[in-house]
Amino acid sequence: MNDLTNELSSNPTLMFIAAMLFVVLLFIVLVVIVSSMRVKSYKDDFLHAKEESQEKSRQITSYEKELLVLKTNETKNKQELQGFFQSREKLAENEKLLVDLQKTHAKLEELQSQTKKKLEDTKEAYGKILEEHKSLTERLEKSTEENARLSINNSRLLMKLESK
Repeated sequence: MNDLTNELSSNPTLMFIAAMLFVVLLFIVLVVIVSSMRVKSYKDDFLHAKEESQEKSRQITSYEKELLVLKTNETKNKQELQGFFQSREKLAENEKLLVDLQKTHAKLEELQSQTKKKLEDTKEAYGKILEEHKSLTERLEKSTEENARLSINNSRLLMKLESK
């Protein structure tokens, strides 16, 4: 190796060629090192991107599940809301019916009070009529008894007259 270095140092052309070879070799080594660093960097970036992609894929799957749950809940809520609106309409109808029934009830109560008053008046009139009927019945009985007595008296008087 000493011979080679002595020969190279004595011949400037060979020294220039050796220097050029050394520079080219350094350039190739530099290119290889830079390329390997770039490959490593790209590999790391790819692995990082792959991990991010997998994580994002998991998040997307999770979000899709949440979206499905939310859609299910939304459908359920829409049905409940529709039921609520139907119940509210039914309640409004029932309130109208209640108001109508209350008016009818008030009218019927008024009619009942009038009927009760008429009934009381009728009972009172019936009581008076019963008393009057009783007194008239007694009077009739008395009149009938008096009529029978007078008839008997008349018959006696006629018999007396005929016998005379």
